[in-house]
Amino acid sequence: MITSVFLSHNHSDKPFVRKLARDLEGHHVKCWLDEAEMKIGDSLIQKIRDGIDNVEYFAVILSPNSISAPWVVNELDVAMNYQINGRPIKVLPIMLKECEPPGFLVGKLYGDFKDEAKYLESFKTLTKSIGVVFNKNTMSDESCPNNLGTAVFYNLPLMSAPFHRPFQYMGMSVERAEKAVGVKANDVGNIIVDNDECHMLLEAEGNFISYVDVELKRTAPHNQNQEFDSESILGALSIGLSELELIRKQTHYHTYYDHRKRLKIGVSCQYDGGPISVGFSSKYYGQ
Repeated sequence: MITSVFLSHNHSDKPFVRKLARDLEGHHVKCWLDEAEMKIGDSLIQKIRDGIDNVEYFAVILSPNSISAPWVVNELDVAMNYQINGRPIKVLPIMLKECEPPGFLVGKLYGDFKDEAKYLESFKTLTKSIGVVFNKNTMSDESCPNNLGTAVFYNLPLMSAPFHRPFQYMGMSVERAEKAVGVKANDVGNIIVDNDECHMLLEAEGNFISYVDVELKRTAPHNQNQEFDSESILGALSIGLSELELIRKQTHYHTYYDHRKRLKIGVSCQYDGGPISVGFSSKYYGQ
């Protein structure tokens, strides 16, 4: 069974949260990253409930920014009520910056991440608390990912579910992928997810997802003879370059390998006037 964690945070703390999520996912922990603060509205509570319903752990990142943020407070209220009512979810307070936590968290053991120099030690303690074996070899090298913010130069927001780190669907059964993205497969078994920001194809081979492609609509129109910065494109999907090895770079196509996940990742403009897309495949890894 895959361990899953909901990461509740304020947008000001995103660099830390993105790094934490990447390191957790390197330990095969599925992270639910809340982006609801970017889309505050009537659906906020339902989005929170949907996310919390599908995880074992609720981690709240505590800082002066988060304890006064209404969406973080709402998320924490929902999680605590679930726990009080006997739902199988454990609340994990993570102290990023010194602050006065909500009263109902008093007495709980905190994950202490205030000292950046002790991040590795703090992360190891966190993995132990959620029953995951710590593996230093999967840890990212940089203290905090700084490439993610560069996505703004392309006018790209940081994508939320289901477009966050889309390689997670590789190897999933079609049935499980349908539940993960909330969309049914078409007649040939493929799943297409579309909104104002992205068009994502989950291509099936048999009963499993074998290829993922995400088009970022705001990058259109782009021409094949135009240079582009794949770092910010990948950053919009919460993928840092430290995770990848650049294999080949052409004007319209950048090829990377993710050696940990054994994936080939292509960032490309497929045709003049089209968007830039990111494709994930395990079949052609190493070729």
